[in-house]
Amino acid sequence: MTRVSQTFVSIVVAFFMMPFLIHELGDYWYGIWTVVGSLAAAYHLFDMGMASAVTRYVSQSFGLKDDHQANVTINTALLIYSVIALVIVLVSIGASYGARVFIDDPDSKDIIQILVLIIGVSVALEFPFNALAGVASAKLKFHQVALTRIAMTLIGAALTWWFISQGYGIIALAVITFCTARLSNLLYFFICRAAFPALRISRRLASRANAKELFQYSAWSFVIAIAYQMRNNVDNFVVAGFLSAASVTPYAIGLRLVDYVAQFLSQATNMFVPIFTGYHAREDNTELHNKLLFITRLNLVLALIAGGGLVIFGQVFINRWMGPTYTEAYWVMVILLVGRMIGFANHPLNSAMYAANKHSIVAKIDVIEVALNLALSLVLVQYLGLIGVALGTMIPLLLLRLFVLPYFACNSIGLPTVNYYRCMVRPILAVSLPLIGYFAWMKNHVQPDTYSNIAIYGLGMSALTALCALKLGFSKEEKCELRKIIPTRQLKALI
Repeated sequence: MTRVSQTFVSIVVAFFMMPFLIHELGDYWYGIWTVVGSLAAAYHLFDMGMASAVTRYVSQSFGLKDDHQANVTINTALLIYSVIALVIVLVSIGASYGARVFIDDPDSKDIIQILVLIIGVSVALEFPFNALAGVASAKLKFHQVALTRIAMTLIGAALTWWFISQGYGIIALAVITFCTARLSNLLYFFICRAAFPALRISRRLASRANAKELFQYSAWSFVIAIAYQMRNNVDNFVVAGFLSAASVTPYAIGLRLVDYVAQFLSQATNMFVPIFTGYHAREDNTELHNKLLFITRLNLVLALIAGGGLVIFGQVFINRWMGPTYTEAYWVMVILLVGRMIGFANHPLNSAMYAANKHSIVAKIDVIEVALNLALSLVLVQYLGLIGVALGTMIPLLLLRLFVLPYFACNSIGLPTVNYYRCMVRPILAVSLPLIGYFAWMKNHVQPDTYSNIAIYGLGMSALTALCALKLGFSKEEKCELRKIIPTRQLKALI
């Protein structure tokens, strides 16, 4: 519950801060801030998938009650991450000088150079704390970590609002980000130290053999992390490079709305993921297949309702949120939404691949997707501008997630591919038909122009489509599973 609250707080804060920053900084500097943020996200590739490996081995040591081995893993990772942090600092220095080459405005060169350096060093200082990955999760300290992040989000937002409204500019924004990140790191350390009192920091505990083990485990995770970061950030560089820094802003608006929906949907369904591993370990393929198809239908219903609502209300929402000058952001949002919702709907296939120890195939598909994304975006941006970049992202995602991933994933777990596609027909019909009807009714009779009206009609649309989905989108057996999930008697009675 606290993790969901953290996501909610982050989205609400970003919802109010984004138009504030665009208004105060202007499209140009907000676009620069977005691009620098993408560069900072790219620095996390230096993690090389190590965090997942550390989490796995630290958790394993705790499970075996082997505090010494946990300390060996933590200290080995700390040494590795310290070297990585030094590399990132050096790269940041080089990037800060290199950024001057791509900036035509002489008045902006110094500011952007300082900005890139501050953000780069900030990311570098975060890396040593990744050595504690796994401590908080293994000790079930999600509540404390989430509360810390909520506090840092609110403090950062308050400081940003005050300093930016006083005219301090984008450098102040970078400094605030730097300081709140350091405070967050320190609090995270205290949480982990309290959770693991036997924690010891010593160079002598680092182990070369353990380092080799960590790198071996993290290899495919690193590939997937590269693909993830490039998928989420390459578009900003393409837009800035071929169009302008100011053009990044409307693209970011459309992308941000899609991200908000994706975050909420992920929080709603990620509790099912561990189930697959248990079934696979017991070689219970029948139950694995049934649960996979059920969760796929559930994800598809949620994706259709959330995505359909964003398509119906997205334009008036953007006009109310950002103003009528960002019309192109709506079409960027719609195009990106198609690919992202398809990816969410069949995300259970990814989980099945991990359960079957076939995540190398997921990594290869991700790499192909990113390569096609970049190639198509570079071509289409020259003819269609922002819409071309969005199409370059959506097309590979749609093709690979709708056709290629199901083929390999179903073969990996012994599920006939036709059964997978067949399970989608009922929820698509159950949700799409009322969505189309609701859209046609609104187009002819209602034009909401305030947040309250958007919320009221949005809730009406959600209730109608959800009721149709519950009644018509699932089999009798799946409805029994839904009754176990749904909390109240009144809602259970609707199924």
